[in-house]
Amino acid sequence: MTRIDWLTQTALLAVVLLTASPAFADDVPKLDVGATCRAGAEAYPGGGGEKACLADEQDARTTLTQQWSQYSAESRRRCTQMVSDIPGTQSYIELLSCLEMARDAQGLPKDKL
Repeated sequence: MTRIDWLTQTALLAVVLLTASPAFADDVPKLDVGATCRAGAEAYPGGGGEKACLADEQDARTTLTQQWSQYSAESRRRCTQMVSDIPGTQSYIELLSCLEMARDAQGLPKDKL
């Protein structure tokens, strides 16, 4: 193998590893909102039910898909970690709320913090 072939293969491997890693993902994460909605429906039987919850979660995911690139990479990472850490509590609504609050907080005057 020539030096150029080795460099090309190494560069391609680096690209594959970087783009496959969740830490570098630039897409809305896949969350298990089903468990969250089931738990909510059981805890609050008169609250609209699992079907309504799933519809709300899908609406939030659609909004996130449209606006994802508008949020900073640090906010996306931090908020995604926050909503992903505890199984059964994952929510696109919570993720969207976290990102909106982070964006709004960045816009506050520094002397008011």
